[in-house]
Amino acid sequence: MGLIGVWNINFLKLPTLAVLPYDDRLARFPAYLQQLDMESNGKRVRMDGSPVRCETAPVIWGEPGNNAQHSFFQMLHQGTARASLDFLLPALSSCGDSNAHNLAIANCLAQAEAFAFGQDSENPHKVHVGNRPGTLVMFRELDPAALGALVALYEHEVFTQSVCWGINAFDQWGVELGKKMATAIAPLVSGTGEAKSASLHGTIGVLRELMARG
Repeated sequence: MGLIGVWNINFLKLPTLAVLPYDDRLARFPAYLQQLDMESNGKRVRMDGSPVRCETAPVIWGEPGNNAQHSFFQMLHQGTARASLDFLLPALSSCGDSNAHNLAIANCLAQAEAFAFGQDSENPHKVHVGNRPGTLVMFRELDPAALGALVALYEHEVFTQSVCWGINAFDQWGVELGKKMATAIAPLVSGTGEAKSASLHGTIGVLRELMARG
């Protein structure tokens, strides 16, 4: 999957990746991948200090498929914004309701087909252009081994992409800058000292007024 990601980001110019698990127990998995991928590969400088000459790291987002279908799938099908798609599909239900899960499987496969191949129609409002790149990741059931395999798969993808781009996936200087600045701002929030920058001085002033209101 690592090279698929490089192709989608650098050659197809797709800046975002929608992660769509068809199991509600993976509802927070897209958020985990945000930290894994964007914190690791959100870099603009290569390991040798030179600037990168291509896009690195997609913006990752997503929801369980049943919710996603009724929120943002319309935009992905017929909107102007485009994204690459990862469908995560267990063959067996997590809750023991095989009928409901079979319907979820049918929906997942149908949506993947619709994204890929689209639909022609004499009515322009019903035209689906298709050609939305997607990856279907299937596994037997969501157990600890399957979850570990998913984590390992995406960790390998992130590392592979970092090698292709020549960036360091194991530092987070942007995050460190924010933490350092927060240490200096914390006393201002509690009422001690004055801000040095004009923008922060005004912001702290408004914040203190709001805190002082009864």
